[in-house]
Amino acid sequence: MTLPLRKHLLAIAATSALALPLATPAFAHCDAMDGPVISEARLALESGDITPVLKWVPADDEAALASMFDKTLEVRALGDNARELADQQFFARLVAIHRAHEGAPFTGIKPAGDIDPAVQLADRALEEGEIDAFLARIVEKFEQEARSAFETTLAARQQAGNDPELGREFVDHYVHYVHYLEDVHNVIAGNASAHDH
Repeated sequence: MTLPLRKHLLAIAATSALALPLATPAFAHCDAMDGPVISEARLALESGDITPVLKWVPADDEAALASMFDKTLEVRALGDNARELADQQFFARLVAIHRAHEGAPFTGIKPAGDIDPAVQLADRALEEGEIDAFLARIVEKFEQEARSAFETTLAARQQAGNDPELGREFVDHYVHYVHYLEDVHNVIAGNASAHDH
C-alpha cells in the first residue's frame, strides 16, 4: 500500500506537530529499560560483544565505555545480584553518555512500558521495514485534530460578535487552531524541530 505524496507530507508534518508537545526529556525513550539503547546493551552483555552498542555514543567515548563493558562482564560472573547491579551501572553510564552527546540531561533510567505509543509505532515501522500503516494512522489523527479545531473555531466565530464572552471563546479556539496548523507548517518548512528523544 502506497499513500499519495500529499498524504506522506501531511503525515511527516503531523507526526512532528503531534510530537511537539511530547518532545521533552520526560518522553525520551533512549533512557527506558525497553528502549533501543538498553535493549541493544542487554544483547551486547549477553554476547560479550560491545560493537553494536558503540553506535549510541560518540567515538571519543568508545574507549571508556569499552573499559566499563569489560569490567561489567567480569562483575556479572560473580552471581545474580552482582550481575544485576553491574548491568544497571553499565546501562546508566551508556545512556548518560548518549544523552550528553544529544545535549540532553540524564535523569536516570526509566522503567519499561513508559515509551510513547507514537515512538513505539515508529520503531516498529523500522523493524518491519514498512511505514505506510504508521503514516496512515498519523494522517488520520492529524486530519481529525485539524478538522475538529477548524469546526469548533468556525462555529465559535459565527457567535463571536454577539457578546464579549462568546468573542473570547472564539479567540481561545482561534489561537489553538492557528497555532496547531502553524506548527505543522513550520515543521514542513523546516522551521521547527520536534527532535529530542
